[in-house]
Amino acid sequence: MPRSPAVIVVSALLIWGSVAAAEDQENRFTYHPSILITMLGDDDPYLEEQNDGAFGAWIAPNLELGYRADFYELQADLGADIRRYIDESDLSEEFYRAVVNGEIGVLPGLTLRVSNAFKPQPERVSSPADATRNLQQANQVDAEVRYWKELPGRRELLMALRGGYFVGEDFNALLFMDGGGSMTHPDFEPDHWEAAGKLEVQTPLGERSSLYARSELEFRTYSESEVPDRGEFAILVGARSRAFRHIEIDLAVGYGMVAFESNDDLHRIVGEGSLRVRLPNGWALRASAANRFVSDLSGNVFVETTGRMGIEKHFGEMISASIAAFVSRLENDAWNLPKNLFGGAEFRIQSRIGRHTVVAITYRYWENAGDFSMDDFNQDRVALEFFYRR
Repeated sequence: MPRSPAVIVVSALLIWGSVAAAEDQENRFTYHPSILITMLGDDDPYLEEQNDGAFGAWIAPNLELGYRADFYELQADLGADIRRYIDESDLSEEFYRAVVNGEIGVLPGLTLRVSNAFKPQPERVSSPADATRNLQQANQVDAEVRYWKELPGRRELLMALRGGYFVGEDFNALLFMDGGGSMTHPDFEPDHWEAAGKLEVQTPLGERSSLYARSELEFRTYSESEVPDRGEFAILVGARSRAFRHIEIDLAVGYGMVAFESNDDLHRIVGEGSLRVRLPNGWALRASAANRFVSDLSGNVFVETTGRMGIEKHFGEMISASIAAFVSRLENDAWNLPKNLFGGAEFRIQSRIGRHTVVAITYRYWENAGDFSMDDFNQDRVALEFFYRR
């Protein structure tokens, strides 16, 4: 895929403007070069139960740039992800990252944000988001207008309108059809237009808690494929609380629907919740659950029911260890699709060396099961990471 001209132009303007401003206003310009080197062993890198293990190395240099003025802000995140495997040349890939965005304050409370994200995107929801075989290079352009206003009684109003265009490389896609069938599309084009809106009203409940109501609407139309156009709507009511010193809670529940141009609609009770607890002696607990609509890169829509839990322990300021697990189910009974079940767990221990370097060892297990057997696999992966950031 060719680089988006917007990425090149905006990046050049960002670098030129930032360096010029840095001559007399150094605090407004920031830059952070970094590199992540990952050496890994994977017993199923193809995600197909082939039992063909592979060893590889990923090298990801990156540069973050930023410039902040009185009423606008510019940012860029530029980098590459070069992946090489021993004796598995068909797994070797290069991905590129050029994410640039600008935000300007038009009027008090009113901001305009424009972004262009050229980066790899995961193809399937039910596979690891960082797996080489599950990534496709893509580009998305977005423009968003946000309005925030403080209302009487310390209430807050937030409104947002967003429009965007997504374009990606052709790939071999699995498309699901109303009635439970599926087909393989060898040259699927994921290009589509998006338009979305959001409205949220928040009311304080004491000093550190609040109630909120949020409605969301999104429309998506695919310009170059057989995927039906659709509109998605959700309305939720919820509560956020930090009333207790070491506990953060966010809980919301509501109704959602996806209306398709030529297929049966999806209706669901939707919701999300999260809990964060900071415990004594460096321990921390995180848990979350959700029932929501999700879409993969092929435009297939599912209801995902998922739960996650993780525990982290800090040994002083330099060393930490964590373990996390999750389980998810994908289904679309309006189309009579088979249910997909997947989950996994990860253990990670990391140590900070000086101010700029982190070394980490991770082990991850992932398994796909359920009624949909075409993507079943289980994977064990061990990785050694070296990360440096100035």
